[in-house]
Amino acid sequence: MAMISFKKAAERILTDSETPLSPKEIVERAFEAGLIESEGATPDATMGAQLYVDIRKNPRSPFKKVGRGKFTIRGIGASASSAEVTIDNQNQLVRKSLHEKLLAMDPAQFEVLVAELLEQLGYEQVEVTGRSGDKGIDVTAVLTLGGITSVKTVVQVKRYKTGNNISGSVVTQLRGSAQVDQRGLIITTSDFTRDATAEAEAAGKTPIALVNGDKLLDLLFANDIGVRRVQVPVYSLDLEYFENENPEEEVRRQGAKRAGLWPLPGGIDAYVETLFRVLDAVAAHPMTKAELVSWFMAEFPQVRSEKTAAGYANVPRAIGVTTVADGRITLTTDGKEVRVSKSSDALYQVLAKNILGVEEIMEFLRNADSPQTEADVMVFLKENLGVEWTTFAQVNFRLLWLVNLGKVERTESGYRIATQPN
Repeated sequence: MAMISFKKAAERILTDSETPLSPKEIVERAFEAGLIESEGATPDATMGAQLYVDIRKNPRSPFKKVGRGKFTIRGIGASASSAEVTIDNQNQLVRKSLHEKLLAMDPAQFEVLVAELLEQLGYEQVEVTGRSGDKGIDVTAVLTLGGITSVKTVVQVKRYKTGNNISGSVVTQLRGSAQVDQRGLIITTSDFTRDATAEAEAAGKTPIALVNGDKLLDLLFANDIGVRRVQVPVYSLDLEYFENENPEEEVRRQGAKRAGLWPLPGGIDAYVETLFRVLDAVAAHPMTKAELVSWFMAEFPQVRSEKTAAGYANVPRAIGVTTVADGRITLTTDGKEVRVSKSSDALYQVLAKNILGVEEIMEFLRNADSPQTEADVMVFLKENLGVEWTTFAQVNFRLLWLVNLGKVERTESGYRIATQPN
C-alpha cells in the first residue's frame, strides 16, 4: 500500500473512529494500517501540529478539535461513546450566542468588557478612556513582564459584524495616537484585512498587536467572561470494557515529562553556556544542594538570594542532566554525554525528552507559515497538552531555551524555526 500524508491518514482514521482521538492514537492506528511511515522521533507531535495548524489556517479543514488534545471530523455527530463531541457542540452554540451578544452590546459596555479581559490577562492600571477626545484610544493599560519591565499599551476596540474587517488605516491611526513608549493593541469582533496585518507587523514601527473575533472569543471563554462554567456529570461508553481487545497486553508505563522549566543566570543568551559550566563543576566535584547553591552565588554575583540560587540549582535536574545520589548531585548518563560533547543538539534531545511541550513547540513552529507570538504558542499548548498556565512565563522560558540552543530565532513579529538551526 502506498504511503499517504499525515493529514490524509488522519482524515481516514478519524472518519472510521467512533470517538475523537489524540494525535498519538491517530499515529498508532495509521502505522498499524500501513498508511504512513516516519523516520522522525516524534510523529505524534508532528501529527498534532499539522492538524492544529490546518484547523487554524484552512477554513475548509475537515478536522475539528474537541476536548483537550483530541480531534474528530467535522460533521460527525455525537455518539454514546463520545462525550467530547456532545460538549463541543454545546460550547459552539454558546460561542455563537456570545458573539451575537457582543455585537448587540452598548459600545461603552463593550469597552468595559475588554478592560475586564485585559485585567484577567494580567494587565495593570487598566482604564477606559471614554467616548470623546480619545484619538482612537479606547483603553489604556500597562503590562508588567517578570517584574522587570513595563509595557504601556493603548487599545482600540472595534465592535464590527463579521465581514466588516479592520483595514490598515485603523492600524496607522492607532500608531499615530501612541506615544514613543507605548505599544498598540486592536481588538475586534470581526477580523483584519491583509494590509492591516502587514501594517501591524511592519518593521521599524511601533508594534501593534491584533486580536480578531475568534481569538477574542477564545480569550473570553478561557477567562470566564460572559460565560459560565457548568459542571455536570457526563457519561460516555467505556469501549475498552466491552471490547477488551488485548486483555493479556501489559500496560506500558511512560515517565511523565516535567511541566516546569526555568532559566539560568548569566543573561538570556547564556543559558546553554551556564549549563555547561554547571556540568563541569559537578563533574569535578559532586556537590550537595547547599554547595551548588553556594556555587551559583559565587559564580554569579548578581544572584544574591539563596532562594533564587536554589531555584537555579533545580534546573539541571529538571532538564535531566543531573541527579541526586547519596545526598550529592552528580551527572546522569545524558548529562555526561552533553558535558563531553558540549553539543547544543545533544542538549536539545535531552530537553525534549524530559520537558513537556518542547517537541510540540518545535513542530508547531515548523508547520506555521509565519512567526508565532508567545500568545499563539500558549494557546497551542493549552489546547493540545492541557496545560493550565496563567502567565506566559513557562512559554517564554521554553522559547528562550530553544533560541539559546539555536533551534528557534526571534523576529519582530514572533518566533520561528531558525533558518540555520544547530
